[in-house]
Amino acid sequence: MSPALGNSLKTLSQALAILGMAFLLGMVVHKGHADISVLAQKHSGERFWVELARYFIGNLGGSGRSAPDTPSDR
Repeated sequence: MSPALGNSLKTLSQALAILGMAFLLGMVVHKGHADISVLAQKHSGERFWVELARYFIGNLGGSGRSAPDTPSDR
């Protein structure tokens, strides 16, 4: 393989890796926004922060705490 082709493949691989990471980050941000929006709709004021903390702590521990119920109008 020529050095020019090797450099091109390396650059292409890096570009694909960056796109893949951006895609994964976008999915995580979208899921987080959706879950937090549902929590905000269900709980207002100080209760929201308590439920948000409970949701994050439950997910960090790997307890399998599911996402909040989504509203039926979605």
